[in-house]
This record gives sequence, structure tokens and C-alpha cells, in this order.
Amino acid sequence: MRITIVGTGYVGLVAAVCLAKQGHQVTAVDREPVIRGLRAGVLGIWEPGLEELFADGRASGNLRWETDVVRASLDAEALMLAVGTPTRPDGHTDLSQLHEVLAKFMHHGDCPPLIIVKSTVPVGTCDELEVSLRETGLRTEIVSNPEFLRQGSAIQDFMYPDRIVVGCQSPYAEAELRHLYARIDAPVQVCDRRSAELIKYAANTFLATKISFANMMSDLCEGYGADIRQVMAGVGSDRRIGPHFLQAGVGYGGSCFSKDLQSLLTSGKLVGLSLPMLEATAHINEQRIPRFIAKLISCWGNLQGKRLAVLGISFKPNTNDVRDAPFLTLLKQCQLHGIAVQAYDPVVQHVPYDGVHVADSAYTASVGADAIMILTEWPQFVSLDWARMAQGMRQPIMLDGRNLLPNKAVERFLEHDAAVYIPVGRSVVSCWGD
Repeated sequence: MRITIVGTGYVGLVAAVCLAKQGHQVTAVDREPVIRGLRAGVLGIWEPGLEELFADGRASGNLRWETDVVRASLDAEALMLAVGTPTRPDGHTDLSQLHEVLAKFMHHGDCPPLIIVKSTVPVGTCDELEVSLRETGLRTEIVSNPEFLRQGSAIQDFMYPDRIVVGCQSPYAEAELRHLYARIDAPVQVCDRRSAELIKYAANTFLATKISFANMMSDLCEGYGADIRQVMAGVGSDRRIGPHFLQAGVGYGGSCFSKDLQSLLTSGKLVGLSLPMLEATAHINEQRIPRFIAKLISCWGNLQGKRLAVLGISFKPNTNDVRDAPFLTLLKQCQLHGIAVQAYDPVVQHVPYDGVHVADSAYTASVGADAIMILTEWPQFVSLDWARMAQGMRQPIMLDGRNLLPNKAVERFLEHDAAVYIPVGRSVVSCWGD
């Protein structure tokens, strides 16, 4: 199938390389600086397996690049839109990039017979876009085909998804989407476009709610001396619930959960509905970093002039994405309280923010620190020499924001005099005992 994909961020680039791998003729479109980088082999994002598939696509000739979306789509059988849809300050979704692309086809007077919307858009958007196109005489059909990729496992999720959702209005569109994904062994759920659009929001906000529920229970565990790991293990072993997204920690981040939750809250208001469960989900998440700051206050008293070593900048492991990462919230709080931040991440080498020094190793970041805080559950952090980490610190205090470290690593850290280990949803442990 000949397909043009507009947007080469996480969604668009992953779709491009995966569809090219499956034998489709893919032309990816983006702005000139981005395409110039891609032609030079610079991806701009880090994702396991992405570089290999990118190289395969170029070598096979199935993957091409273009800056002019109309020219790229002259013989395309379908146009896939994977452009950004950020949240505006007023809470509404910014659809300007979608409108910008479609306006070019309206001006040109022709477009591919099928437009596939991968971008996350409010309910009713595909209907509205199709009406606008038909008012200008363009007889095309728009399909809602939301993505459910997890950063850090996006290639795997695209190739082996739990389901493929197709929101369409005709047998033709359904047949074309089934052909597009013919080599992917997954159930296809065909529904109307509005339902497909809402499925994406419902899925993401439900996952965010599970995380906030675990964090709410974590706070309760700290109050009563229970162990959140044991509590959630017991809860998650129920087959009706499942163990996923029940790990307490520093809260959810990334480009999707907060954005989609806010968009759904706004959508509710547009039809006269409040969504109190989602409001509570957001509120609990917003409390996470302030709770850790409160723990630092209980350890240090005065925060001014203290040094905090932070392990993990990206919002989750196996990605270099820092959008809406807990690290950014922590950094703002540290700047507010006069805390100097020394950070390390295995993939993120630079952050465009003042008030933080990015170290070249975890050991370097810990030197002279008054506390260490684990923000991202990179597996590399488990195998660090934690006795060495403690020795280089001014005050050996550890805040494990992900309950990442096993007992042996904690014991190594606690070998140092005056060492304190502060986990999430569990009792504080010191070198003198609990």
C-alpha cells in the first residue's frame, strides 16, 4: 500500500518504520529541519529497535522523506495524520496542525481517498474534518485509528498490539485498514468514529487513574506502617484487576496521560458534565512531588543551599522523552526552595533548563549531595555500587521514588554511618534500624 504519513514524532516515525518493514511504500512528511536530519540519519528520538528498522526502511527503499505533503501524496492510497495535538492554556485541544495539513489539500483541490487520523483528537473531530473537506468538494473518507503505543516499547506495541481500533463509516474504509494491517496478528475492533476517538481517551485516563489509586493507597500505607508493595501485589493478583499500572511512585508523566486527562475534562464541560474521578486522579498526581519535598524538609529542615542528586530525567525508562516528566516538576520545586540539582540519566545528556547540572555518571552526580532521589526506574540504577554512592555524599539520604532498589542494594547503602533510606508507601529505614 502507498501511504503518506504526516508527522515524524514518536507516533509517526514508529508507524513509518514499522509499515515500511511490512512492505508498504511509506513517505514520511515533516518540516524541512526535521526531514534534513532524518535524511542524515538523525532520528531525534530514542526508542529500542527504532534505529534498526529505520536503517532497514532506507535500505529497502520502502521509506522515503518529503517536506511537501501534497507532492508526497500525489499517488498515495492513504494519508495518515500523526501530528501533535497539544493542550491549549484554556484546556482545549489545539488542532491547528491538523487543519494546516488539510488546508493544503483544500487549496490544491485533491487529496488521497482515505485519511487516517492517528493523532489523539477530541470526540467528533473526524466528523467535523470530513464535513470541512466535503464542503470544498473533496470526496474523501476520514478514519479514526488511534494509537496505543508505550514509549520504551513502541516498536513492540505497533507490531504486536492488543487490538487495532478502526472508527469508520463505510465497508471500503474498513477493508483498506484491514489491508494496511494485514500482517499484524491482532483483533480489529471496528466501530464508529466518535467511539474510536473516545476509546483512546478512556484507555489513557483509566491507566492514569490506576496509578493515582496506587499512590493514594501508598500515602495510606505510610500513615499506618503498611507496605504498598504487598498491598498492590494482593490487589493486582485479582484477575479482575491485574497487576499493571499499580506501582506507587512519583506519579505519571509523559506527553499523553496529563494531556488526555485534561482534554477529557474539557470535553465533559462542553456537554455539561463534571468528571470528579478524573479530577481526583489529576489532584493525587499533582501531590506527588510536593510530598517528596516535605520528606526532604523533615530530613534537612532548611532547604536553602542543599544539593540533591537526581537519578532519572526521562519520564520513564527506555526513552529520552522529558515532556511532562516528574523531573521537571521536581526541578521547579527545587529552584523555588533554593536546592541545587545534580542529575544523571543513561540516555538524556542535556536539558534546556537552568538550575540543573547533568552529570556524566550516577557516581559523579552523587558527589557532595545531601540526598539522592530516584525518579526513573532505569534498571542500570539497581546494579550501582550503593556503598560507593553513599561514601561520596555529604549526607547519605536516599529517596527511592520508584521503590526500585532490592534489599541487597539498600543494605549496601545503609553500610554508611547515618544513612537513611526513604521508600514510597513503606517505612523509613536507617543504618540504626527501622
